[in-house]
Amino acid sequence: FCRFCYISNMNHKLFKMKKALTILFILLSTLCFSQEIEEKIVGLWMEYSKAFEYKDYDKISEHFRYPVVFHHKSNPTILNNKSELIKAYKNSRETIIQKGYKYSLLQKWKLSKISETKVILDVSYSRFNNLYEKIHSGRGLYTYENKNGDWKMSAVKTIK
Repeated sequence: FCRFCYISNMNHKLFKMKKALTILFILLSTLCFSQEIEEKIVGLWMEYSKAFEYKDYDKISEHFRYPVVFHHKSNPTILNNKSELIKAYKNSRETIIQKGYKYSLLQKWKLSKISETKVILDVSYSRFNNLYEKIHSGRGLYTYENKNGDWKMSAVKTIK
C-alpha cells in the first residue's frame, strides 16, 4: 500500500466528514430557527388571547396587519383598518361569544411554515366560565406574516 494512496484515502475521508458535519450544522440551525419562530408565534397568540379575555381591543388590533381576512362559518370578511377590526371584535366578544365566558386556554398547536415570511398556527383551545367550567372547545387557523422582523396576523379561520 503506497503512502500516496494512504494520504489520498485520508483526504477523501476528511472531505466526507466535513460534508456530513456541514449538513448536520445546516439541519440543526434550521431546527433552532424553526423553534425560535414557533416560540415567538405561540407567544404572540397567547398575548392576543389574553387581550381578548380582557376586552382590550386596542391591544388586539396591534396583533394584525391590514387588510385582514376573517373566515367565520362560511362567510369571509375583510377588515381594512383598526376601527373595523375593533368593531368586529367588540361585537364578537360582547354579543356572540358563549354566555359566561371568562378566559381561554391553549390546548395544543401546530405551526406550519408556508414560506420564509408566512406561517399558519393551527390552534385548539378551550373557553371557560368564572366557575372554571369548560363552555366551549374550538379550533382556528391563524396566518402570521413577517415584515421587517414584525410578525402580525393577516387571516383568521374558525374551524369549529
